[in-house]
Amino acid sequence: MASYFRQSRNCELSLLEYLQTCFTNDWSDITLVKSFKQVFSSTVNLPIVCIRLADISSQRREIGSTNLEDKYLVIIDIFARSDAQRLDLADYIKEKLKNGWTHYDFSHASGDNTTLDKSANGRDFVTEFISNTKVEFGDDVEDKEKYRQTISIRVRKSS
Repeated sequence: MASYFRQSRNCELSLLEYLQTCFTNDWSDITLVKSFKQVFSSTVNLPIVCIRLADISSQRREIGSTNLEDKYLVIIDIFARSDAQRLDLADYIKEKLKNGWTHYDFSHASGDNTTLDKSANGRDFVTEFISNTKVEFGDDVEDKEKYRQTISIRVRKSS
């Protein structure tokens, strides 16, 4: 029997899948991860893009309805080799996100946590670009933090 993921997890994984495909087609040597633990692993080299779902807000679709519309706050952290690369990656990601991407429902077979199956189920769209900011920590900072950019977006799944 398959184990199906919930919508929040599917939203995060759909964006990871989409950006991985984009990077594979358009860039070389970009590592895409979904946790800071992976960013600061000694085996991962720059440039790194970290995607994480940080917050979910829900509101009723209409008065009296029990159906909720969820919006997801997604944080994308760019860890680049230089200021130029940081800016190029931020612009590239923003350009790729503006038209949305396929939302997938992911699952895996019971007992098999390594293989994911997916089926398309609508689209995810950015409803708001909240921030696109250089992160500065000063002079005494770890190499991976020197050229960091954070993009915050609000995402909604279409029906």
